[in-house]
Amino acid sequence: MGSLSVEIKLGLCVLVACLLAAFAGTRAVGSIFERNVEETALATLQGAADSFAAHERSEIEKLATTLDVLLANDDLRDAFLARDRARLLAAASPLFATMSQRDRITHWYFIEPDPARTVFLRVHLPELFGDRVDRATLRRAVETGELGAGKELGQTAFALRAVRPWYHRGQIIGYVELAEEIDHFLTAMKGDTGDEYGLLVKKKFLDEQAWARVLGPRSNTWNDRPEVVVVDTTTFTEGIVDYAGDVEAIPERGAALGEAQRGERSWARGIFPVRDASGRKVGGLFVLHDFTRQHAALRGAVVEAFFALLVIALATAAAVALLVRRLVFARLARVRERLEAHARAESLPPSRVVELGSEDEIGRLEELFRQVLFPTQRRDGGDGGAPPSAQGGAR
Repeated sequence: MGSLSVEIKLGLCVLVACLLAAFAGTRAVGSIFERNVEETALATLQGAADSFAAHERSEIEKLATTLDVLLANDDLRDAFLARDRARLLAAASPLFATMSQRDRITHWYFIEPDPARTVFLRVHLPELFGDRVDRATLRRAVETGELGAGKELGQTAFALRAVRPWYHRGQIIGYVELAEEIDHFLTAMKGDTGDEYGLLVKKKFLDEQAWARVLGPRSNTWNDRPEVVVVDTTTFTEGIVDYAGDVEAIPERGAALGEAQRGERSWARGIFPVRDASGRKVGGLFVLHDFTRQHAALRGAVVEAFFALLVIALATAAAVALLVRRLVFARLARVRERLEAHARAESLPPSRVVELGSEDEIGRLEELFRQVLFPTQRRDGGDGGAPPSAQGGAR
């Protein structure tokens, strides 16, 4: 490299600098693209939480509307006022069968208005009655005199409940409650979005014995995770609902959990807090969004950006080299030619005019300047640059 010309050396340096800038630019562009994709994925994940809330609102409206119809039923009211449990059950059973099949309603309660708020009749379980109910939805209905609704966590799962006070002639005669399991929420959401979902609940809010009894020994997943259990999921793919954090510490806007790779598929993972009717954070909605297409587009965009920046770098290096050649080295070449012509006119020995084997333009110019500025020392074979006085003193 020492024998190369300064122009070539400078051109190589410019080329290397431009290529490094192209690589750095590609990394920067890739980071920007990746951040944008992650933000888009997080917005999609946030949409899942919004969809869950929208399903809840829609189902609450359905339950509230159904309650309004039931509370206007004279047969139900008369049987309840007479405290005739058999008659009330006979009037309610056909209606409950229809609601169960059509609207997925799984629970129907008639509750006494007394301070103890005991169950007068469970239409879904008529042999069990007389026990006290103390749920947040019922307390809200009692306190406000209006609809009390929300998710209530039972021993093993969530149920969406709606309770209305039952008025007759301006007086509250009792409360009527409808409820449904929310296991169909995730299936409906997957049908809408194509994403995968899992509903996690902290163990301390559940009953381990009831969980084992419902699932049975072969399907008992209580010990699969240290703090939470999966009460519902749209897929059992290994690892998609793994979450090692505390669900009670999940931010309100949710948390992105990074990317997961499953073969050639790429998934964005996130989790959002789930609250019950009393406002407690009892679990989390785990979302798995397939962004394989976006991920492939990201890789393609980065490759395209790299080649685009590479072309720009090469074009920039060529343009800089051309400018430097025209503005610097072409002018230096003209100066060298004039000095060489001057040196020849002074009849300097050809071997001392210039080292023709050197490709270093600056070095050749320096040699020419020494020969032109100190011609006497060059002709007499002096020490190549010592002043005449110094040579005279030596004699």
